[in-house]
Amino acid sequence: MSNTHLVATPLDPYEWRESVLSTRSLSYLSTISALSAPGMALSQSGSASTHLRHPPTRRSTTDESDYGLEMADREQESRHVPELPDSVTASSLFLLPREIRDRIYGFCMIAQAGLPVEWPSIWKAYGLQPQLLRTCRIIYNEAAPQLYTLNNMTFHHPSDANMFVRAISSPLLARRILTASLHIKAQDTRLWMPYLTSMDGSRSLKADFSNLRELNIRFRSNKWQHSLPPEANMKLWHEDSRLDEVVDSLRHVFVPGGKQDPKSEREFETYISSHPASFPLDPGDPDYKKQWLAIQKARSDFARKREAIPTIKVTCACRVHSSHFSILTTAPENAAPRPDLSQANNGTGVIQQSPVPPAEPPTPVREGEPFRGFTPIDLRAGIKKLHDPDLGSANVAKTPYADKDGILLALEIHCLDPKRDNAAEQRAV
Repeated sequence: MSNTHLVATPLDPYEWRESVLSTRSLSYLSTISALSAPGMALSQSGSASTHLRHPPTRRSTTDESDYGLEMADREQESRHVPELPDSVTASSLFLLPREIRDRIYGFCMIAQAGLPVEWPSIWKAYGLQPQLLRTCRIIYNEAAPQLYTLNNMTFHHPSDANMFVRAISSPLLARRILTASLHIKAQDTRLWMPYLTSMDGSRSLKADFSNLRELNIRFRSNKWQHSLPPEANMKLWHEDSRLDEVVDSLRHVFVPGGKQDPKSEREFETYISSHPASFPLDPGDPDYKKQWLAIQKARSDFARKREAIPTIKVTCACRVHSSHFSILTTAPENAAPRPDLSQANNGTGVIQQSPVPPAEPPTPVREGEPFRGFTPIDLRAGIKKLHDPDLGSANVAKTPYADKDGILLALEIHCLDPKRDNAAEQRAV
């Protein structure tokens, strides 16, 4: 379909940033080069124009009232107009089916290994080749949507997300972003809250990313107390008031009614007991209750599909000491049998040495289960080692995501590799 009816209004990024009262400092935004990431091929002085800006289009000579008639005429004429213009019909690329061309575009437009594409950022090996979009208009129209739809766009500041959508990228393509990630530090919570909770049409998370299907929040907590035992921290980490503030705000904005409807039979029993007037049930008829529960589930699922609620995942990341990491991620050895001094051998006075059976290990949390807290066993299935040439190696362990009233919540602990640290200290000596 032609885009001739669209009018491209050039945007002055400096004027726009001033109009939204960006929280970024003026020194940070003083030049357009500060906004550009080499991997994203933004425009810079002395370089080619960016593909992320709104491409120039012809201005339509028809007004809004004639738009419907114009589209009807085009639909009738489309049967006699070839799909591709004559300028590219002889190209070997366009002799291939569209499905094959999309696969080829994917090698250039999708970040390798599923890496999140940070903006703005220093250069990283994303494997993107966005210069392909500068070849011709047809390739731009076919391949550009993949750059936004199939990548995970990551932002570290609310103004970065707002500016990227409103001033840097094409407004039409920005609406195609389906997956976004936000990195929030605990000390920056107050900075993020107006953006997360606002319903403003020009500066809010929901308005900027109106077609999200998945939202990932990485919350860097500072509540892990090294003076407490690791097991105590496992019970206290989710009581962070700032973490609750972020989770509650996302639930308020994206989840209808603030919370999901009850989906288990026990939750439903509690729910109807607190709303007796709404559910005139016969206590002796369990089938009737099951029917009401089925209706509640169907209504909840229908509401989520109708409002296109994104999947929201919040990861609480805590930096821990290497000793805490080792204790939480290492399976305990079988304890030796201990004597039971509470029993005697048939009144003879001889102490009966009977082994005390070890306590049953806690049940691991499965992905998507209702949140009931995490235990060390939940960390042991998600251990991995990361390496950065500048920062060194790090050990990371992560729990599955548990459902906390419509928001998926997980705990991540990480620490620097102690072996690498010791080796660096010996070289320094």
